[in-house]
Amino acid sequence: MKKAIQLGLFLAIVAALAGGALSYVNGITAPIIAENELKLEKESLLSMYPDANDDEFVLIDGLTSSTIQKVYQYNDYYIFNMKVSGYKDGTNFLVSIDSTTGIIDQYQPLSNGDTKGLGSQVMDEPFIASLEGKEASSQLDTISGATVSSTPVINGIHEAYEVMKGIK
Repeated sequence: MKKAIQLGLFLAIVAALAGGALSYVNGITAPIIAENELKLEKESLLSMYPDANDDEFVLIDGLTSSTIQKVYQYNDYYIFNMKVSGYKDGTNFLVSIDSTTGIIDQYQPLSNGDTKGLGSQVMDEPFIASLEGKEASSQLDTISGATVSSTPVINGIHEAYEVMKGIK
């Protein structure tokens, strides 16, 4: 009985030390990860609008949801950072909508964790081309065979359009 108590106490101490070490490392790495994600986002914004500078993208507070991560305004465009579900890990993308016309100016995929070859098609040029220049509120085409990945992207764009209408 004494041996079992000693072993249990030893395992509790090891678990507490491991938990503390994980917490410490997370505290160190979390700000670095957040900074790198912001850097990637800024680079993506600048690749969408190369004539702009960082200061011209105005972050609009208070417009987040389960899919809308951030909203920026640049001239007449609202740029939504979206994270939508999918078959596995979903898709993170930027979509820029012209506030005067409701037209999708640009769609920039950032990451996709879905099945390579099918779900990952939301990252490819044919899908991008099928969105850009279309009305954000209109019926947008999904990818045949990858509807579980492309439908949430389309729904996210429709949600972004509805939010944009409330901003104007």
